[in-house]
Amino acid sequence: MRRNSVGIVLLIVVIFTSNGIYAQPEKMNVPESTPIPLEIFLSGDGWTSQLIIDKKFAPDSKFGFFGLSYLKADYNNAEFLRESINLAFLKYDLFKSVSLLSGAAFNSHWGFRPYAGVQYAYHSRTFMGVLNSGFHLTETKNFESLAIAEYRPAIKGAWSLYTHVQGLYSQNSIIGEHDRSFLYSRLGLSYKTFSFGGALNYDWYGYGPMKIENHQFGIFISTLLR
Repeated sequence: MRRNSVGIVLLIVVIFTSNGIYAQPEKMNVPESTPIPLEIFLSGDGWTSQLIIDKKFAPDSKFGFFGLSYLKADYNNAEFLRESINLAFLKYDLFKSVSLLSGAAFNSHWGFRPYAGVQYAYHSRTFMGVLNSGFHLTETKNFESLAIAEYRPAIKGAWSLYTHVQGLYSQNSIIGEHDRSFLYSRLGLSYKTFSFGGALNYDWYGYGPMKIENHQFGIFISTLLR
């Protein structure tokens, strides 16, 4: 099992390093595209991966797209720890930092659900924050909120501190009970577009006596794709 974990880490490092080696110089006077965060988390029990897209269709457009792809599994292939979460939302800017969201969510446990909600987003050189809140338009009428915050204060040169917190809470509005939630935290260092360090994942599934908790400590490696 340890050999498998070491092999996965080496493969990730090679992929991330090659991304930087073969990057082409940026063209002058071309607006910089919003980067796409990609993260791999590894623990002694399992792993997760996550890719987030938050882009406008054009620099001056009011329309954009928010997408999230999340995969989770453990090395023993336990069924309740195998999970895929996929979000695909069309965005329309109401005014600065606030957008309407409409689209769909897919979860490997409960399937496809239409979604409508609102997003608040703030970006600066050292801080990023996003909050999505809305409803699944199905018989359960789940109310769901996703919050992501990152803080990257400079240390020296291309190095900076990396802190990341991400949380999700989904409530089944029909029965008034918790459905799915998690809280993920990251603390480490960033060098240019690459980040690495320690990580903690807290996951909760279901409600009442059927509620399942899964907590994992590990390491993370992430990069910003241009």
